[in-house]
Amino acid sequence: MLGFLLSAIDSDARRVVSEVMIILMTVISIAIIVIVMMQEGETGGVSAISGGSSDTFYGKNKGRSKEQILKRLTLILGAVMLVLSVIFFIVKPTAAA
Repeated sequence: MLGFLLSAIDSDARRVVSEVMIILMTVISIAIIVIVMMQEGETGGVSAISGGSSDTFYGKNKGRSKEQILKRLTLILGAVMLVLSVIFFIVKPTAAA
């Protein structure tokens, strides 16, 4: 059934959709790179060795911090990139024989 639906789309429309999706994936890729570069590195549990506690203000408000927002945004953009790439390979134009 999917093949029937895809055959109804002409090659010009597939080409346009593919080009738009490539541009979107490029923009998302650059955004992911920038967001990952903005994140701070993980301490790797060093604070637990030195007696650090998560009862600090940062530990209680972790969901509202800049780092948590950047992590969520990275995950969301990664998921969007995954979905776009799967759709791209379903809709991509076929080569003319």
